[in-house]
Amino acid sequence: MQKISSGKFCIQFFVGLLSVLAIIGGVIFLIDPFYHYHTPILGTKAYLYNQVYQTPGAASHFEYDSAIVGTSMTENFRISWFEEIGLNTMKLSYSGARCTDIRSVLDKVYESENEIQYIMLDINDYQLTSKPEERFADLPEYLYDNVWWTDTQYLFNGDAFWMAAGRVLEAVTGNQPDLDNAYTWEDPTLFSEETIKIIYREDIRRLQELMEKGEIEEYNEERFSQWEENLNYIIPVIEAHPETQFVIFYPPYSVVYWEQQLLSGRLDGLLDMYAASAKRLMQMENVRVYVFFGEKEIISDLNNYRDYCHYSPQINRYIFECIRDGENEMTEEKVDSYFEELGDYIRQYPYEKIWEE
Repeated sequence: MQKISSGKFCIQFFVGLLSVLAIIGGVIFLIDPFYHYHTPILGTKAYLYNQVYQTPGAASHFEYDSAIVGTSMTENFRISWFEEIGLNTMKLSYSGARCTDIRSVLDKVYESENEIQYIMLDINDYQLTSKPEERFADLPEYLYDNVWWTDTQYLFNGDAFWMAAGRVLEAVTGNQPDLDNAYTWEDPTLFSEETIKIIYREDIRRLQELMEKGEIEEYNEERFSQWEENLNYIIPVIEAHPETQFVIFYPPYSVVYWEQQLLSGRLDGLLDMYAASAKRLMQMENVRVYVFFGEKEIISDLNNYRDYCHYSPQINRYIFECIRDGENEMTEEKVDSYFEELGDYIRQYPYEKIWEE
């Protein structure tokens, strides 16, 4: 039996290794499941399922004239709704996104060759009160940095390879997902008053006991003062693109959310912060602000919710229709009275009826 020299073995090993890497890299480059290089080809269809990894590629390479750039509160919007009003919309939702994350997505949107007519995004309390440099998750910088040599982390990635293989299998079997369903969660069993009561009954009781004992700690006012620094990640992009209409909305949280804020001593600070941030955004000519906090029929019906703030797709449709028709738009003239009335409603709401056994 002929022996193979160690030198020849090493050569064969490295040739084999390079061949395997070339196949992996070639498949990933060709199918490109994160759309880092191009849009879908070879009969595969766009499938958005990983917000952190796919958003930069989708923002950079797909053709669109408007975009949804927001948190989980935007996940149940459908791009087909925007087609009804003549917009070719890209859904770039990013669950849990801080203002830093939103800025990263917006930068990718404007690095593309698309002429952007509309951007829709939402504003939530954690975006305004987070540490200004905070991100929701560590970004895969090699997908965001526009530096070609860092792409090795993508091209020679086993997980990405199997995702690419999955796209090919879907194309072959004809079982490809609909882009209109991207990131949606629509199971009606998710939304119910009983679920909310099970999740939050003990939390509310604990807060009530602490308040009665006078043991509620003062919420750190410094966090409420950080809203402007956080918005300053987004505002320069808005100002740099007067050709784009930015539609910014404050979503309708349930009354359970507002009860938590009342019992924890955060309510006044939150309302002041929301009002101040809305005023700042309305100063820009290419921004329209919509506030849905005070939608009483929605927020008082816990069957609309899966937790204290996440609402059903029907509410997303309502928000879309209001924005489409110009309803619920906030103005500088009515912002103060709106939040004063909202505060009164929250303080006077009969929460005991929710928690009755």
